[in-house]
Amino acid sequence: MRKANDSKERLLTDIKLAQKKFECYEKIYIGLGEEGKRYLQSQSKLYKEKVADIQKIIQSSLERNCPTCINCCKLYTPELSIYIAGTIGCFEFIDYLLVRSDTVLPNPNLENMKNNLCPYWDEGCILPSDCRSFSCTKYFCDVLKTEIDMKIISEHLSVIQALLDNFSLKKCLGMNTLT
Repeated sequence: MRKANDSKERLLTDIKLAQKKFECYEKIYIGLGEEGKRYLQSQSKLYKEKVADIQKIIQSSLERNCPTCINCCKLYTPELSIYIAGTIGCFEFIDYLLVRSDTVLPNPNLENMKNNLCPYWDEGCILPSDCRSFSCTKYFCDVLKTEIDMKIISEHLSVIQALLDNFSLKKCLGMNTLT
């Protein structure tokens, strides 16, 4: 019984941490200067175009398989899930900024997290397909991997990873003129 209580406490701690990080991400976004927002918008446009390219390739397979699946973002089977403790929707700071740039995200349902569900899950992902975290974008279950040419997907994912890797927080935060 103690192990179950420890796990529940750890989960609640992870949820609180995730919520605080998420709130910080939003505060930083709101506080960006005009130059930083312009840079972010240009990078966001590229990011979302590349994510949309992947979505176009996989759409028919998603429509066939995802509605009846019990894995992935539904997280009913934690050993197969992509859940990352301490995050909301698997967002890291940079992909959050890129997604948030021109989109007001729906409020995450934190109660979902208590049941090992994604906070953006409600009979499907409530995030626009180009506004999902990179962790979600790059996750493909075994069923999808058999139907989709993963070599093409890997090439697209490499481009997105390069965008993330080359994203300049200094420019975004208006610190690019500092030495």
